Amino acid sequence: MEAVFSFLLLFSALILLGWFLFFLAAGIIVYHSSMSTTPAAFETKSILEAEKKTVVYSHTKDPRLMDVVNEGRARWETYREAGLFDELSLVTHDGLSLSGYYWPAGRNPGLNRSSGPNRFSSYPERTVVLLHALMDSASGMNYLAEAYHQLGWNVFSPDMRSHGESEGKYRTLGIRESGDLACWVRLLVERYALKIIFIHGVSMGAATGLFYGAGKKNLHEAVKGIISDSSYSDYREALIKVVESMVKHRFLARSIVFGANITSICHTGVRFGRMSPEKITHTIPVPILLFHGQKDVLIPVGMARKLFSRAVKPSDEMVVVPEAPHVGAFFYARDFYMQKIMDFVRRST
Repeated sequence: MEAVFSFLLLFSALILLGWFLFFLAAGIIVYHSSMSTTPAAFETKSILEAEKKTVVYSHTKDPRLMDVVNEGRARWETYREAGLFDELSLVTHDGLSLSGYYWPAGRNPGLNRSSGPNRFSSYPERTVVLLHALMDSASGMNYLAEAYHQLGWNVFSPDMRSHGESEGKYRTLGIRESGDLACWVRLLVERYALKIIFIHGVSMGAATGLFYGAGKKNLHEAVKGIISDSSYSDYREALIKVVESMVKHRFLARSIVFGANITSICHTGVRFGRMSPEKITHTIPVPILLFHGQKDVLIPVGMARKLFSRAVKPSDEMVVVPEAPHVGAFFYARDFYMQKIMDFVRRST
């Protein structure tokens, strides 16, 4: 009898070990598919194909969104070649070199750096810091950069760590990135004597802005408000939904995300439990404006409502745009979107 019990115990232990190793391996693949710059060859073809059929890429198939983004990206490269941007860099606390691009209000397309400012510019003190989404870069935010710049704003767009021309191998979905943002804000204030700054992020960039706002020691007095478009409320729950859409089973999805979480801790020291803006939104002292698409299937609109339910200031506002997909609010209601921002700015300054 004792031998049978020992056998069953050993058998159970082997099953648990097999389960752990299998889901750890699956979690490593899921983690590296989006959270690191590891070459795509690391991922299996089946995983890549499965991802393309899930909600992860659904918004990137919307021409109403992507045509504008891609055209803007091409113009951004033209602007850069013409010298419209001050190209900035800094080194983070953990030794990464980051790149960013400052577009002064008086420097317009058609005028290079040596041509001087546009005589029609009002030289405002307002500056917006634009934070891009996961697996994007500063150039992908040109659609918003142009919208602000046409209104006479200074615009700063960084390549966040592990994106664009910035260094870094791993992403932390706003945790380490918010510290990088604090460094950028200090640099901008010191170099350009800026007095009124708004943070505007989309998706991962939106979460980064919220984490930055909650870091009271780093929040600069020049920052007057945070605009968050399509932020997740809890990254772990969002990732479980994405993986579940691939494997069609919630327990399997949770197990794979468990493996991805262990991978994140090993690589960055950041667990998924920290990637939860809903836990810190109530601590942000400056006004918050939340945008979300009603038909966002990657980050459901319910997550925006969770974030807004944690907001405590009368000046905080949430705007849901009908029919819009993930990060699609601007593209489905541009004039309305920008008007809401201008109203928010007036209330916050």
